[in-house]
Amino acid sequence: MNELILIVEDEAKITKLARDYLESAGFRVLAAATGPNGLAMARGEQPDLVVLDLNLPGMDGRDVCRALRKT
Repeated sequence: MNELILIVEDEAKITKLARDYLESAGFRVLAAATGPNGLAMARGEQPDLVVLDLNLPGMDGRDVCRALRKT
């Protein structure tokens, strides 16, 4: 499997849990802890799937989603 998943989550424990499950299923995983970092990573890496927390510091998940839909 070569699919790339980006997790945008500010809680390290949740990120680690999600990363562990996804990597064990064969996915490549990137992670960002803030909305702006997640948006930059999504634009640069073009993941197949983005998993967004709604309550992120700097820029919430809804704003990240809206910005990604415009690109």
